[in-house]
Amino acid sequence: MSYQIKYLSLQKTELEYEVGVRGGSTGESVQELRKQIVKLAPVLPPEDILESHLDSKVDLSEVKDTLVKTKENLDILKAKFDKNVYSRTETMLHHIYYRLIRINREEATDSLYKECSHTFKQHFALLKNLKMQIPSTASSTAEPLSDIISVTCEKKLVSDVVGKLRYSGKSCVRSFIQKAEELVISRSMPKDKLLTFAYEIFTDDALHWYRCIKDKVESWDDLVKLLKQDFSQSDYDYRLLSEIRMRTQGEQENISIYISIMHGMFSRLNKQLTEEDKLEILLHNIRPTYASTLAASPNINSIDALKDLCRSYENIQSRTAQFHEPPKINSEMLAREFAYNRQSPSTSFHKHNYHNNNGSPTYKQNYIDRFKNYKPNYNNNSFSKNDSEHSKKTTVNSLNTPTSSNTPVLYCPRCRVNTHSLGQCHQPHYPICFKCGKKGVRYPDCLDCRATSTQKN
Repeated sequence: MSYQIKYLSLQKTELEYEVGVRGGSTGESVQELRKQIVKLAPVLPPEDILESHLDSKVDLSEVKDTLVKTKENLDILKAKFDKNVYSRTETMLHHIYYRLIRINREEATDSLYKECSHTFKQHFALLKNLKMQIPSTASSTAEPLSDIISVTCEKKLVSDVVGKLRYSGKSCVRSFIQKAEELVISRSMPKDKLLTFAYEIFTDDALHWYRCIKDKVESWDDLVKLLKQDFSQSDYDYRLLSEIRMRTQGEQENISIYISIMHGMFSRLNKQLTEEDKLEILLHNIRPTYASTLAASPNINSIDALKDLCRSYENIQSRTAQFHEPPKINSEMLAREFAYNRQSPSTSFHKHNYHNNNGSPTYKQNYIDRFKNYKPNYNNNSFSKNDSEHSKKTTVNSLNTPTSSNTPVLYCPRCRVNTHSLGQCHQPHYPICFKCGKKGVRYPDCLDCRATSTQKN
């Protein structure tokens, strides 16, 4: 509710405050101050100014001095009623009311503030009694101090709104509208209150636009319609939907943040998508790493279900990345008997490669043992001179025999030579039948050797 202040009835101290709180220049003469307040008051009414420009102690000191003047005027009115004195006293009390609600209670001295507030209530009650005796002189019908508590909670509202909301007409108008309506909710104020800040919110081209259409606007909803009509693009939904379909999940973006961002993009559309359409877009745009998890649950019918599945996958991946092997046994352990006893890698390899689960040697061990006892049968008639020279060359399928029976037997099953062992072989590792030398197949799977073995049996 607005309480009228007749600024030309105020004295110099009060005028300096009213001009200063609106950003005018103080220290001038009374006439200059009155010229300034006449220009500033219509643009910035008192109910829209919720912060004082003065220190709380200075402010309360000046309020106390003004209350002394109102006390003198009330004494005059008690003795003899005067219409002009009554009007000046009422204006001064309204001036004090707005000053009190603008003072920062956290910085003010609590006792001094309570004293000024209590004195103000007494003076206003006394003036109200005089008004009831002479109703024709009354200009207001409600006690303003009853609103001080509620208004004090909003004293920083102007600076918050103006500081957080600015629109020049060059950025996305729907983003501005969303931010404005969220600010209204967070400050618990009516939407139409934003209209009182319009001249400070709009800048540049948007301010020129608002001055042109302000006569058509009666509420915030009317302003929103005109903003969308004049600043929003005609193909906004088409272009935004294209951006939505292109917005995939980032590499370092978890599923909760990504879905929240997509929800914000969906909300900007004029024509809202169905839940099924939103889910289809999300399934196409989330990262392929979730494919195995989603394949196990093909019947996903809601965004919440998709979010829960992907979060479970992320949690498992996080636990996997944090896994570590058990610590080694050391002398500082308190319960060494519970520590993990690691086996020797060489023992494990030998056991794995050369023994079955029941401890019996595998076919590799049998094969090695067989070639340890290998004694070739040399027949002088079976080798020609050329064959003897050829046998010195290292070929894959040739068999070189040792020259002395006392020399340790060396044989490489891969190269089929006796110049080096299998452990010393530098040839690439490839499958080969160690019996017949056939490439591309191992001995147990060699059909030729198995056929020969079957015929012998």
